[in-house]
Amino acid sequence: MQDLVQAYKEEKNARIKERILAVKLHVVDGKSEKEVSKMLNKGYSTIKLWIGKYKKEGLDGLRDKPRSGRPRKVEEEKIKQILEDKPQKYGIQEEYWTMRTLKIALQEQGIEYKKSRLYELVHELGYNLVKPRPTNIQAEKDKWEDFKKNKEIGRKGLILSRRV
Repeated sequence: MQDLVQAYKEEKNARIKERILAVKLHVVDGKSEKEVSKMLNKGYSTIKLWIGKYKKEGLDGLRDKPRSGRPRKVEEEKIKQILEDKPQKYGIQEEYWTMRTLKIALQEQGIEYKKSRLYELVHELGYNLVKPRPTNIQAEKDKWEDFKKNKEIGRKGLILSRRV
């Protein structure tokens, strides 16, 4: 039972540490499940569940299992392909992609995303959508050349920026 005491000392995740403490109080200190639930201000069934998992699987039973998230609505390659195309191909009369225009193009294909999630997807693909700005005539030419080397300027002003 020393493994419970040692695991409690070494554990960094507060949720797992609480579960280890509950099991320790029951197994090592001999407290009943009801006493442990009152001491930790947790439901009796929760404590019973943790103790049962410990008895069945050991310390690994107290850890959270990986959960599958919601599957993606569309493959990354599809969004990447849309970004590589001109917005006009999707009936959008703009010269470059913005989150609003990307959202519209996806909606027309029956794919619904919030703008915030689209930002995440675009960044996961390694892109930043940068709106082209006019250049200052007095800007230093060598700095502008360095900027252009690090950016891929696409059709009609779309700047696809690969993060490094």
